[in-house]
Amino acid sequence: MDKSNIVLIGMPGSGKSTIGKFLSKIMHLGYLDCDNYIEQKEDSTLQQIIDEKGVEEFKRIEEAKIMELDLKNHVIAPGGSIIYYPNAIEHLKQTSFFVFLNVSFNEIKSRLKNAATRGIVGLNTKTLYQLYNERHPLYLKYADIVIDCSGKSKNEIVSRIYLKVNSMR
Repeated sequence: MDKSNIVLIGMPGSGKSTIGKFLSKIMHLGYLDCDNYIEQKEDSTLQQIIDEKGVEEFKRIEEAKIMELDLKNHVIAPGGSIIYYPNAIEHLKQTSFFVFLNVSFNEIKSRLKNAATRGIVGLNTKTLYQLYNERHPLYLKYADIVIDCSGKSKNEIVSRIYLKVNSMR
């Protein structure tokens, strides 16, 4: 099957939503923010779901919502925790290139002013630094393309994604 989607993976605060919206306009693709999709479907914020139903139930909901997706010609921005769901990754990989937005820990830390209320899976039992170290190798494992975002403008990042994805088609 032809890969017509681009899935942006990376830590919360790596720019998946910002880059995703811009990339979708440049490439004339649809755009889906999975966090917004879950919040709409559940009629609740991510943090409310975690607080009220617990992390394990949130993870079940998040994976189920990703498994529902049947999109073509979209930029998809899932939550940073997608890398905990191998079935969801395999589901999306059938139709998608996975692009890892690689951002340093210090940059993530400076961007995430609202980490405690953002609905970040695992932050209730681990520090942001521990999560970063746990997730980073998984993002690399699942990425088809790795974009080093350090010190790069939104335009530079989108341009690199555009060129790399088109070279793989």
